[in-house]
Amino acid sequence: MPRRTSGGFCKRDRRKEVVVMWKYEDITHVNLEVSSICNAICPWCPRYVDMSTNVNPEVDVGYISLEKFKKYFPEDFIRQIKFWTYSGDYGDACTNPELIEILEHTISLNPHARIQINTNGGMKNDKFWNRLGSLFVDRDMWVVFSIDGLEDTNHIYRRNVKWGKLMRNVSAYMSTGAKAHWDFLTFKHNEHQIEEVKSLADTLGFDRVNIKLPQGFEGSNMMVKDSDYQVLYQIEPINQEQIKNPLPKVENIIYTDIQDQVESWFKDTAGEIKCFSLRDGMEIRVTHKGEVMPCCMFGHMRHYPRHNNQYHKAQVNHILKDKKIDLNEWSLKEILDSDPFRWVYENWDDKKCLTCVGSCNVSETDKPIMQQIFNGEGLYGIA
Repeated sequence: MPRRTSGGFCKRDRRKEVVVMWKYEDITHVNLEVSSICNAICPWCPRYVDMSTNVNPEVDVGYISLEKFKKYFPEDFIRQIKFWTYSGDYGDACTNPELIEILEHTISLNPHARIQINTNGGMKNDKFWNRLGSLFVDRDMWVVFSIDGLEDTNHIYRRNVKWGKLMRNVSAYMSTGAKAHWDFLTFKHNEHQIEEVKSLADTLGFDRVNIKLPQGFEGSNMMVKDSDYQVLYQIEPINQEQIKNPLPKVENIIYTDIQDQVESWFKDTAGEIKCFSLRDGMEIRVTHKGEVMPCCMFGHMRHYPRHNNQYHKAQVNHILKDKKIDLNEWSLKEILDSDPFRWVYENWDDKKCLTCVGSCNVSETDKPIMQQIFNGEGLYGIA
């Protein structure tokens, strides 16, 4: 498979040194988890244990301060970035109490960079949202509000998000004239509201509505639970094909014991890895812990994925073991110059990386996860 570099594509020659993929000076996109705090209690979110209201004890609840942001991202690096995405595996960017100050710092150094913030919109107050909108207006920057229905349905998946407060926040932001997108996850309980949602979005002034398919159906409907792990209700997919057969639930995998088996699982899989992080430049993911990853999928897998991904977690931790990935110990340049993700891209041809195959393998018959989520919008240059 051709290897993409900043100058195009470079075919790998196994007899020669492999070209470094993620290079400090070539990074153009940053996907940043600026907070692990969240007001919502979405069932499938890895922030919570087994679809309950209990926070995963492995989550370090906190946020990246302005001081840490400046340490993590030097001014020369900020100036070269074309696109910042603020999204989280464990938290919502807008819960960060210093988010506005971080954005102001970034814009002061690079006012032409694009910025996207993903949020459920149910936190803070009118003042915050008006301030954010005023910062984004007349710039190529926008907020993606994840709203899965209307007043009678949004809370079914977006638990703890209050509709009245959400609409006040949206109105305060939209009143500035800033751009916004509406992300809508479709379930059986809300698919009948798509046209009504589009109409409301138009009335409120949204630029677009993204109709998306959720993940999270592992062997059954989503079993939404309380703090005692008692099932409160079920969330059904729009079709049964979304329900995936779960892998055996295992704990404390010793990866070296299963390494040969795991790394041969997908070797004969049709298609090729089309890395989502290289789709339009070169992207890195930085987690709320300050860990540098090749993409958001790795950040999720490394710590607390759903049980269906425990093999992925074991592999990710094995291949990143002893690698320089922590911005609290090394500079971003030191991390990327150490080439910590070499194993990942060296093994795309052989389909050894479970996370890459599961997320970004493209074939004539199968669409990768990212393509499925966005409902076939051609994110990989394919319809």
